[in-house]
Amino acid sequence: MAVSGAQCLASCVLTPGTVADGLVAIPNVVPTTPTLKHASGQIEVVVDYGQTDTGIVIKIAGLIHSAHIGGG
Repeated sequence: MAVSGAQCLASCVLTPGTVADGLVAIPNVVPTTPTLKHASGQIEVVVDYGQTDTGIVIKIAGLIHSAHIGGG
């Protein structure tokens, strides 16, 4: 899954009324970290957003990466 696609999908699951609304359990904290599962594994996305009278405003979205560095 592309990084930009993961950010867009994470934004959609947070937006009430979208096709993706309700597909992911969203913690009740901001920023939130929905985990998106896909054919190659999963991607954890961080989304900082705010609620407005007309919906939500995405402030920033990014991914959480980890790496294992070690010998042999």
